[in-house]
Amino acid sequence: MSGRETHTQAVLAICTVTWNDAANLPRFFEALAALQGPPFRLIAVDNASTDSTVESLREHAGSVDFPVEMIVLDENTGFAGGLNRALDSAFGNGPDPDWVLSLNADAWPAPDYAMRLIESLRRFTNEKRPVGAATGRLLRADTEKTIDACGMALTRSWRHVDRGSDQVDRGQYPVTERVFGGSGAAILFLSAALRDAAVAGRILDDDFHSYREDAELCFRLRERGWEVLYEPRARALHGRVNLPHRRRQMSRDVNFHSLKNRYLLQLYHRGLADLPRTLLATSVRELGILVYVLLREPSSLAVYPWLWRNRRRLLERRRMIRSRRRVPPRTTARWFGRTSLPIDPERPRILIIGSRGIPAAYSGYETMIEALAPRLAERGWPVTVYCRSHYVDRRLRAHRGVDLVVLPTLRTKYGDTPVHTLLSCLHAVLGARGARAALVVNGANAIFLPLLWPRRLRTALHVDGIEKRRTKWGWPGRLVYSVSERLACVLPGTTVSDAEVIADHYRELYGRETTMIRYGVEPRPIVSHPVLEELGLESRRYFLYVSRFEPENNPHRVVAAYARTGGDLPLVMVGDAPYASAFIAKMKRSADPRVRFPGAVYGDRYRGLLSSALATVHATEVGGTHPALVEAMGYGNCVLVNDEPANRETAGEAAIYFEVRDQASLTAAFEQAAGDPTRARLLGERAARRAASEFNWERVTDQYEELFRRLCQGG
Repeated sequence: MSGRETHTQAVLAICTVTWNDAANLPRFFEALAALQGPPFRLIAVDNASTDSTVESLREHAGSVDFPVEMIVLDENTGFAGGLNRALDSAFGNGPDPDWVLSLNADAWPAPDYAMRLIESLRRFTNEKRPVGAATGRLLRADTEKTIDACGMALTRSWRHVDRGSDQVDRGQYPVTERVFGGSGAAILFLSAALRDAAVAGRILDDDFHSYREDAELCFRLRERGWEVLYEPRARALHGRVNLPHRRRQMSRDVNFHSLKNRYLLQLYHRGLADLPRTLLATSVRELGILVYVLLREPSSLAVYPWLWRNRRRLLERRRMIRSRRRVPPRTTARWFGRTSLPIDPERPRILIIGSRGIPAAYSGYETMIEALAPRLAERGWPVTVYCRSHYVDRRLRAHRGVDLVVLPTLRTKYGDTPVHTLLSCLHAVLGARGARAALVVNGANAIFLPLLWPRRLRTALHVDGIEKRRTKWGWPGRLVYSVSERLACVLPGTTVSDAEVIADHYRELYGRETTMIRYGVEPRPIVSHPVLEELGLESRRYFLYVSRFEPENNPHRVVAAYARTGGDLPLVMVGDAPYASAFIAKMKRSADPRVRFPGAVYGDRYRGLLSSALATVHATEVGGTHPALVEAMGYGNCVLVNDEPANRETAGEAAIYFEVRDQASLTAAFEQAAGDPTRARLLGERAARRAASEFNWERVTDQYEELFRRLCQGG
């Protein structure tokens, strides 16, 4: 397929400059072949390579299903000259692309890299803060566990540095935010921004040749009022070679351009506005650089006569750049010594109150908040989650971009939730700066909502299931939940349900319309996890039960019915519950020897069990949408489900149903799954399709975003 025949359809131009990159090209083209998103064309400019790069480019161009344009130069014009040549072609042949992705041959993006960046650019641009570029999370290709760059920052000594460079990847920099700039190795530009930043028709400065040219372009973008975003969900690998600590191993030419370009950056963009932030640190560094060049790198002394010879041309360019500034110099100067800024500094803070907190280590609410809160943070919302000190380490202040407030409570059955919610509401009123809206979970917390009114915090109350039907509470607890149901219809700005069954309950009994938002699932299967060996399990040869060990979830009935089945397939009972030790002990004493009780299991061990079960058992009677059921479906498990309205609403036609109080019915469900593994597998595939279409965390986050916007606007 000819690039000339099809490139006019492309809305994304990928521009690549190669120089002796033959070894990188197979993986590079493999990554591009898997790239999702808009149609694109590749423009590859070769800078007079001396290996087989050109031949390799031609070979790959003839075997891919996207247009490729090759431009072979007779001399090495550097990254700046090569990319300018690619951009000339991108904007000169046919309609302009909407976006340009600058991508090194040793940078290999994940399939959704461009799509994530485009989505982020579209989502966060506005008239006040237009976004001109977006970059992702780059990891070193040699280990895939070391950060290469999470955007670019400026130090007070006039260095531009890659955020997180050389750090072990532990999830740092987890949220979408504004950064000074991004590495030219893998950065997406809005075409209009590139054209706007061009000087004398050139987008990059050819004088930079190699090194720092991306930083100089980012200066011009910022001086024209364009923002640059860092999007953590967009990931790529980068085989970076040139690093500051390897300077002595770099070639003379690279070191020459590195030093020269440092001076050019300051000549073009340094001014009085940044002196208060940079003068001292820069003076010390410049003295150190001069001493280093004199003593250790005399080959770079050639920079100084070069600058003198070209002074008139360079000063004229400086005048042109400064004459085109659209924003005050102090706006750019604030980036020195700062690594990032929030997407929207005026966006109000969201509080989440009433759960045990995150990282999730208990039940449905925590699972939901663990999935939802970081996604909101990624999208630019400041989020605070209130946590209980006996579930979350008091020293933990943040988790995956979410701020945490850990407060004490009474660790008793009836005091745990109300005492913690009371303290959380008081803290929110006295200390939650910038908060405008709160999501309060658990219907029993309705009584505390008026405490938030003095701060004019708009509230949404997530009511979960019909808690007054749970026998574990006894009559006092059921009375509290009965009263809370009524309060949930009058005190919060919005009442949130997670299932149509719950929405119908509030509509028919109280005439209250609720906002129905389901749970989600994001399957990340782990095949053959060590937990299987630890528990003596074989893949697809065990049943799995996951829930709190409480009477309404019927773990005792599951254990009793399983004892009547034949065969050697174990039953793994994952769960626990506070304040139910006698109930749990009695169940364990009566259990069949084939039953395993590993306790509460989380993280990779939990995903490992979900990934390899023959079938999962869900025997809940009270509640709305149960996260454990949704997760089991998402992982493609055959699900054995108690035939209760909320469960049937969740699983649809993708389950084997039983009547939990009919032991023979539950035993028969076990035997159906064990006796026909093929049917179990097909039902699991059906469940996975249903989960993917109905229970998607990104869609759930969209709905919560809309809810919070409404609340913050007073609607």
